Amino acid sequence: MTRFEDKVVVITGGLGGIGLEACERFAAGGARVVAVDRRRDAGGRIAQGFRERGLDVRCRVADVTSAVQVATLGQHVRSTYGRADILVNNAGMLSFAPIVGADANEWDRVQKVNCKSAFLMIRTFAPLMAGKGAIINISSSAGLKPTANTAAYSIAKAGLLMLTQIAAMELGPGIRVNAIAPGPLDTDMPHNYLKGHPHKDQIMEHMIERTIVKRLGQPGEIAEVVAFLASDAASYINGATITADGGFMS
Repeated sequence: MTRFEDKVVVITGGLGGIGLEACERFAAGGARVVAVDRRRDAGGRIAQGFRERGLDVRCRVADVTSAVQVATLGQHVRSTYGRADILVNNAGMLSFAPIVGADANEWDRVQKVNCKSAFLMIRTFAPLMAGKGAIINISSSAGLKPTANTAAYSIAKAGLLMLTQIAAMELGPGIRVNAIAPGPLDTDMPHNYLKGHPHKDQIMEHMIERTIVKRLGQPGEIAEVVAFLASDAASYINGATITADGGFMS
């Protein structure tokens, strides 16, 4: 039996970066995976690619900042699978702006995507775990170390770390809740956010120089930590934040 045989796994932000890599690892381990994303799987290509390899990954479109859409998603998972075993809160949104001059609407959106979404997902899916399961929240090293011009993002990610600890206290001992704080990653999110920025290359180089390993992390490296925290091998880890940032220095 593989380590996730017959487990039901729900992953937000499931169609890119860490989320897609996590789908791969759970499905390869025998899990039935629901990949949730606000984007559609155009033409069903991603799901078809998994099916062709005998992996059970199904894509669902939902805005996980919406209580109504998250509730609908929970009803779908309950009616389709009867339960949830593992939840990965991976939806995220970057923001770089000084406090003075920051856009209030963007601030609100960043809080909703990075923190409120995890609250809504935990509130909905923890009851489907029937007292036994694992929840992994993807935070950021920005939630641990202050950096100028990142107030909205850093505060949202710090809030997610506090949510992790409180959820672990409330849902334990049967449901374990942990967080991962990645450092700078080579994913679409930073590249898309900085697209067209006149100093994009310098910004990316600066992030690399602040790591001990002198490179960007790969989403698959974070997905490996996700899979570990969801597995029985991590049965004594609860309410923790695992830093996976290449030795990112403030």
